[in-house]
Amino acid sequence: MMIVLLCLLVVFPKGCIPELVLKTTKIECKTNPKFVENVTCYLKAVTWEKSLVQMDCHLKEPLRNPTVHIKLYKKDYNNQYKPFLANVAFNLCDLIAGKAFLPYGLLMWKTLNKFTNANHSCPFVGHLFARDMVFETSNLPSSIPMGAYWISSTFSETYSEGSKASYGTVNWYWEIMRNKRKPKTIKGKRTTLTVVMV
Repeated sequence: MMIVLLCLLVVFPKGCIPELVLKTTKIECKTNPKFVENVTCYLKAVTWEKSLVQMDCHLKEPLRNPTVHIKLYKKDYNNQYKPFLANVAFNLCDLIAGKAFLPYGLLMWKTLNKFTNANHSCPFVGHLFARDMVFETSNLPSSIPMGAYWISSTFSETYSEGSKASYGTVNWYWEIMRNKRKPKTIKGKRTTLTVVMV
């Protein structure tokens, strides 16, 4: 049986489906004053769909063997955040050195590498900052559902005897939604897409 599907589409900048927008809605930095001081953490709104994260802190003691614990939550229909997809811990030094492979860790490292001064191998010492940091939609899986999300990243130092000291947690809240801006169209240009299935 032959099925012919004919549709008339306006060409969008990146294909036929409107692009998704990832907007940071809130950022929280909770630190342990024993290890971290002079903490600044805030959002700078640029447009309705884009907010930039600004962070500063000073480490009192170096992070020589940092462990990062990432938890991802999604807001459900009861307006509560529930665990979603990721609850992983990894050694950041091993990830940077290429000794470990973890997709969530690599996404975090790509973001840190691009927007912070923590873009080098271990240890991390002194003043750390992030300037105009955004989590880009190109880093998202193509099938991630729209909605409100919360990523909790806890940073701790792992000592040689196995004990850990928590340095702090960054809670990053964002929303994935459709782009509300109308895409630019080329005057008089329309594309007809014909799909024939046999």
